[in-house]
Amino acid sequence: MEIILLAVFSYIYGSLPFAYCATALMAGKKLSAEGTGNIGVTNTFKVGGYGAGIISVMGEISKAVVPIFLSRYVVPGSLFVTLLCVYCSLVGTSFSVFLKGRGGKGSTVAIWGLLVLSPYACGILMCLWFVVIKCAKNNPRIKRIPLAFIPVVIFAVERDWLFALFGLLVGMLIFLNNYRREDDFAYYGIFNKKRR
Repeated sequence: MEIILLAVFSYIYGSLPFAYCATALMAGKKLSAEGTGNIGVTNTFKVGGYGAGIISVMGEISKAVVPIFLSRYVVPGSLFVTLLCVYCSLVGTSFSVFLKGRGGKGSTVAIWGLLVLSPYACGILMCLWFVVIKCAKNNPRIKRIPLAFIPVVIFAVERDWLFALFGLLVGMLIFLNNYRREDDFAYYGIFNKKRR
């Protein structure tokens, strides 16, 4: 019962639309109707400004950190429960109950969750992602390539099949979200100096 409650809590907490609310409160704008329409960190910075963007970043980080530490407190020593809670939070971020199934891409939650759970794997994946981003020249298809390496890198670092499965599920969820939505970096020209 504890595990089910933790999973449900993690999903609901992940569903909290920090970016959407911060943009509405600080800029008076509806994030889903501005810029790329993505309910995420990059679009929040561009549409809502720095204040809304910082609130969004802090909220998204908490969506990874709170489920990790809560699961470790309630069920200490269970990697399965921790990974389940982080994944449920990520699903909540992507398909928010408060936004009728809409949400963000989940990249920030995934990065911070992995940073806390496996800093070495996160560092390797971030380096790989940065190299691909620089070479992709804002081609969203090429930028999805590092997602395939998430489970491979996690397994290489952690030597744990459960953790690698978690990485595979995270990569698939982020791929699905990136496939369905416009790329914020390409839209705003973040890496090629193009501005809109």
